[in-house]
Amino acid sequence: MNTHNILLKSFCINKESLKENACHIAFTGTANYIPWIGVAMTSIMMHNPASSFAFHLLLNHLPQDEMQKLSSFSQKWKVPIFIYMMNDAYISTLCHFSRYIINGKFIASFIYRFFIPDLLAESTSRVLYLDGDIVCNGFLSHFMSINLDNYIVATAPDLKSKDYATRFSLPNYFNSGVILINITRWKMNDITNLLLSNLNLYQKKKIDLPCPDQDVLNIVLKDNTFFVSRKYNMPYRLVRPSLFKKSIKNENPSSASLIHFIGAIKPWTTYNQTVPIVRVWAEAKANSPWAETPLHSPASQKAIHQAARAARSDHAYLRMIGLYLKFIKSKFDGTPKHGY
Repeated sequence: MNTHNILLKSFCINKESLKENACHIAFTGTANYIPWIGVAMTSIMMHNPASSFAFHLLLNHLPQDEMQKLSSFSQKWKVPIFIYMMNDAYISTLCHFSRYIINGKFIASFIYRFFIPDLLAESTSRVLYLDGDIVCNGFLSHFMSINLDNYIVATAPDLKSKDYATRFSLPNYFNSGVILINITRWKMNDITNLLLSNLNLYQKKKIDLPCPDQDVLNIVLKDNTFFVSRKYNMPYRLVRPSLFKKSIKNENPSSASLIHFIGAIKPWTTYNQTVPIVRVWAEAKANSPWAETPLHSPASQKAIHQAARAARSDHAYLRMIGLYLKFIKSKFDGTPKHGY
């Protein structure tokens, strides 16, 4: 993959702090996701004081205030941050999957992670990709030093691995929110182009993929994946079910090194701050340059309903009543149905 066309520009914040033994970690996202990536980076630094890191951010836009916060983070922790400004216009010519078109616009950030190994090939032979909705609560050194000589990636099973593996006739199925990548073998096997060509093939055949980028990663890497325990990608769902539905059981995340807030509801919502594992995330936020970034208040019918259920769980019954009344009103006043 020729990286010249997929980049508008790249630069490094605090490059002089790069250490030879640094563990390289990459995130991708749009500008509005930068605060949550920053919190994830802070949690990694807080829980791995003896390790050296280099962070890589693939972005579509970098506002000046976020640039200042990234610089502050870099100086505080003495860690370099490599920034890659992606060329969305060109990337949109490489992939034609219709699920990535929202309101008539192709959202290129969905597939930024496909390009990470090509962009980092001259910097390191392995990189850990993380989704931005992750919090670190333990050591990463063992995971990042796993022997990958005979594999392209190391990942953890998805929460619905059996169902998805059966659907695609795969031996197993991983969640792509945490991927340790052997860059050398990735490039040797031309994985980036295989991912893009498979996505385009599925689009041409009009085959539906529930989780398009994750599905195609599993399909292409099915024989080259080393599976690890969910300690390094512990799925955690913040959704609150109704009284009439079976409650959602999450595994105890206390022993996990990486907790992944899967689903639409994230830890940066105002109504989830009493959840114990969210407090770990909140502590990282409080110790980051994004400490003053506002949390998301419920602004949709679904979010208001979730906030009411959260108040019920917290035994805050007066707040619960107020939110349920607000939820009923939202059905008639033009409040959008979805979103958080």
